[in-house]
Amino acid sequence: MSVGVLSYNVRYAEVDTGEDVWAKRRDGVASVISFHDPDVVCLQEVWLDQLDDLRERLPGYEWVAHEVHNGEHTPIGYRPERFVVADEAVLSLSETPDQPDAIGWDASIPRVTTTAVLEERDTGEAVRVVSTHFDHEYPTARRESARLLADRFAEGPLPTLLAGDFNATPDDEPYRIVSEAGLRDAREVAADPHGPETTFNDFEGAQPGKRIDHVFVSESVEIERFGVRTDLDSRGLYPSDHFALFVECAFA
Repeated sequence: MSVGVLSYNVRYAEVDTGEDVWAKRRDGVASVISFHDPDVVCLQEVWLDQLDDLRERLPGYEWVAHEVHNGEHTPIGYRPERFVVADEAVLSLSETPDQPDAIGWDASIPRVTTTAVLEERDTGEAVRVVSTHFDHEYPTARRESARLLADRFAEGPLPTLLAGDFNATPDDEPYRIVSEAGLRDAREVAADPHGPETTFNDFEGAQPGKRIDHVFVSESVEIERFGVRTDLDSRGLYPSDHFALFVECAFA
């Protein structure tokens, strides 16, 4: 089974003005996803009615999506003609992960992770997909979030992809916790990774040293292609302050 997965922090809608306001970016965000035509989409920093805008522009996907009380969520999109959802859950990155609104450790706001077990209609093969977004301010929250997800998803019978904005580079402790638990960085596994050694552009250009978005995969997942997508929208601008990651995977 080969699956194309795109992970994208789309930048929440409530803080930007001018050319970076969501109403001017949403077509570009949808276009990045549509053009690369992934089977599965993992989004981060999706707030309020942003997912409604993307649903309208991406009718070929259905979504596993659970908002928390402040409106943010980390939805997973999938092609319904190919997959059915065999299981789904949302957990908070906190000491009480079964309480989605919980604020964990020293985090500034609630942080949630969405999981979905997607079963291929034709073969019955299944893959676990996890979309996450770590806290952007406090290192304890990021470290403990990494431990929580490593404990939950590093082992098990299903091939697993853990994707999202970790707000941590490969030199940081959260990255090491996840990778040392046995989940491999798809960029490091790929034979010929494409794109810059950064995933953050700040709406201006590639920011050196900011490889903070990652796709981690379990041992049974082979990486056929990996790319950091630096697409501009029809305005000639970046549709988000992060670049999207595209991974083509094969499952043994």
